[in-house]
Amino acid sequence: MALFGSLDTMPLPEILGLLSGKEGALELWNLKGVPPTTLYLRPGFVRAVVQGRKPLDREAAKAALKELLLAEGGSFEFHPGARPKGGEDLALPIERLLLSFTTLQDELAHYRPYLPHPEARFTLAGPSPEEPRYKEFFRRALPYLKRGASAVELSQALHLPLDEARLYLYKLQGLGAVKRAEMEARPKDPGLLRRLLAHLRAAWSL
Repeated sequence: MALFGSLDTMPLPEILGLLSGKEGALELWNLKGVPPTTLYLRPGFVRAVVQGRKPLDREAAKAALKELLLAEGGSFEFHPGARPKGGEDLALPIERLLLSFTTLQDELAHYRPYLPHPEARFTLAGPSPEEPRYKEFFRRALPYLKRGASAVELSQALHLPLDEARLYLYKLQGLGAVKRAEMEARPKDPGLLRRLLAHLRAAWSL
């Protein structure tokens, strides 16, 4: 089945749902903030994700798929029957991928007004949560949270969409696993009060 067009008229989640039972290569390009990517599919699964002619490992592939699902604009073309040249079959379930994406979108829509500022810094406050999604994020973010990190820093380091990193930090804070880092106190200027009082006296004497 030949399939091509714009992601503005047919979003990627819809395309993956349509192709979930097919085998072939789905090429994606001109997406905002995402390099050209090829997804190799087999019935029910994403078997490989290739960017810059380089197959991505499992973690990088999952991160790339999230970015692709959230990206704006772009074009696509599906080549039936195409297979990757060697490499590991990632066997990422398409149905689970789409369900995870839908859940993330629903959570972001609900919690967006409460999400922390992208530059707000967080540090460790407690043990890892038991919820698998947050537990995996906590494990990957642990080295950065030990010294304090913001959603921006974690998004870049862990290859996650920024709002997803903000959501995870919000959830982890609610679970007591992280806390807001205290603002560093600015050095006090002992002469500041004297200068302020002198300025007020001068103003009053006018």
